[in-house]
Amino acid sequence: MYYFHPHWIASQNAPNPFPPVNTQRLHASAEKMLEVIKQSQLLINSIADSPDFAHGLMDAAQLSDQKKVDELIQSTGITTKATTTFSPSGIHIELDNAKTPGECCKLQIALRW
Repeated sequence: MYYFHPHWIASQNAPNPFPPVNTQRLHASAEKMLEVIKQSQLLINSIADSPDFAHGLMDAAQLSDQKKVDELIQSTGITTKATTTFSPSGIHIELDNAKTPGECCKLQIALRW
């Protein structure tokens, strides 16, 4: 024998207050995010594969040389806008391929050192 909770039955009969599901924008965002992920791979590969690059990045950050950090990140070949912040414990990099504020898509990378 099955028992149904009264709340569950009531919620099944309630009209959906949201518009019908349309995945077109979600799909477009996911496609744009694939490009951001490719860009992040260029950056992460540079850090992982080049001890000299990783050393230069960390050294510039520890010296609070934002300009040098930004130059190093751009030298990886990424074309996506990158915003970086760093602290004694690591670096945060946000990749953003939006043409205008509020558009898709951003990827936040947090690496520790």
